[in-house]
Order: sequence, then C-alpha cells, then structure tokens
Amino acid sequence: MMKPLYYLATILLLMLWFEPAMAQQKPAISQYMFSGLLLNPAYAGRHEYTSFTAMYRDQWVNVPGSPKTTTLTGQTGFKDRNIGAGFLINEDKIGVHSNLSAYGSYAYFIKFRNGAKFSMGLQGGVDILRSDWSKLTTYDQDDPLFAGSEINYFPNFGTGFFYFSEDLYVGLSVPYILSGKKTTNDDFYRNIRHSRNYYLTAGKVFDLSPKLKFKPSMLLRVEDNMPLAIDLNANLFYDEIIDVGLSYRQGDAIIAIMGLQLNKYMKFSYAYDYITSKLTTYTKGTHELMLQYRINFHAPRHNRMCPQPQYF
Repeated sequence: MMKPLYYLATILLLMLWFEPAMAQQKPAISQYMFSGLLLNPAYAGRHEYTSFTAMYRDQWVNVPGSPKTTTLTGQTGFKDRNIGAGFLINEDKIGVHSNLSAYGSYAYFIKFRNGAKFSMGLQGGVDILRSDWSKLTTYDQDDPLFAGSEINYFPNFGTGFFYFSEDLYVGLSVPYILSGKKTTNDDFYRNIRHSRNYYLTAGKVFDLSPKLKFKPSMLLRVEDNMPLAIDLNANLFYDEIIDVGLSYRQGDAIIAIMGLQLNKYMKFSYAYDYITSKLTTYTKGTHELMLQYRINFHAPRHNRMCPQPQYF
C-alpha cells in the first residue's frame, strides 16, 4: 500500500515543479555567484582571461524522475576592444521531459577613471523542449498517446547591465525577455509560456586579514505573477586556495558551499542544498558540482595562469 502512495506523491511533486518549468523558468543553480553568465549576459568578458565553467545538479535526491541539470558556460574578454563574448549551454531533465538551451552573449565595456567598469550585454538563443512519451510505462503499451516524442523550439533573447570594480559589483538583467503563450500542435505544450524574470545582484569583498577575505552578496528575483524572492550569500576565501559559503534561498533551501583550487588553472566546488520547504517530506537535499577552468591567453605562453581566486 505504501509503495503506490509513494509513487503518487512523487508524481504530484514533479507536477508541481514542472508547471513552472513549462513556464520556461530556468532551474535554480546554487553556485551562480561563480558563473555570472547564468543570470546576466553583461558578465561576458568581465575578466580579460578566458574561463569555462561546468556544473551538474542532482535535485531532490532519491525522488524518481527528479530534476537533473547540466550547465556549461564560457566567456572571454578582448582586452584592446572593450568587448566580451560568451556562451551558455544548459540541459534540464525531469522525468520524460528535457529542456536544452543554447545562448550566445556579447558585452560592451565602459571604463571609468577610478578603474571601475560598466558593461551592457545582449544574449540570444533557443530553448528546445522535448518529451519522450515512449519512456513511460503504461497499462496499454500500444496507446498512441504515449508513443514517440514531441519537440518544440522557443527562440528568445535578453539583456543585462553590470557595474564592477576590484571588490564591488551590482548587476541588473532580464535574460529572457520574450513572454506570452506559445501555440503548439500538442495539448501538453499548448499552455507553455515564456516567463520573464528580472534579476538584481550585488556583492562586495572585504579584507579581514592578508589571507582571509569575506564576500556577502545577494540576488533579488522578480518573476511575472510571482512574489519577490531573495537569496542571501556569505563566502569566505582563505589563502587563495579554499573557500566556504553559506546561502539562504527564501522559502526553499539553506545551502552550504565548499571550493578548492586544484592547481593554477582549475577549481572544484561542491554545494549541498538542505530543503526547508514542504518538499523535505520527500527528499533531504540537492547535490551540485562545479568545475572551472581559467587561462589567460593575453599573457606570455609560459605564464598564462589567472589571478586566484575568482571572487565574482
């Protein structure tokens, strides 16, 4: 008796999550503060070196068909042209559904006399939503409603602004501007709409000692027809090798983060989300891994390492 109830609860849980997913709400990434392109195209070229960041997120551990997200971002700055370029590739899976996103970004930088910079960015790309109904187990294996797959394409674009100095940043972005219902041939997709999200980010780095730095930061999220939400973050960086962090995502999770500089070019980081919402009845948390590679092609070939660490 308990097993059918468990699977029923799982299905209801996924439906509650997937309804906003069908509204094109991008998955919540806990370590977004180390990969600015996830939220703001104006971040492209923020550093004059080249960086690639890969992330894998296993959400709601032990829940069958729970969301899994794989993300790859890359960005580089062109030192003599005051411009930057980047890309974002994201695959979000839940049950038989998947959303593959591919976006390119461009940013232009204005330099101030005090050394600070202001950038304006644009991004454009496409979301590819796919449902493979054949993976479902049904009583009637020959039911035509659950045969084959459905694929739909949703182009979109966005913009953002980013002001930063060596120890301070403020960003404002609308990465996915297009909104409104999307007409498709399939009833399941008939009510899909693009959800417009507004992001305000800010943070500052403080020197606590020659080897210890502290960075508080925040993310304010505003979504159409949804209440305002806020993330509060605190990160400590020790001796340019180890960093730890603690975040609070309003109404959702408390997040612990730990990062380690593996060598001159690579960093590994892990985040664990402890669920504080009603979903904690079904799952205890979410795991997220990050691997980052950075190289300075503007430097001589024998010394292309980048400043350590990357605070933002």
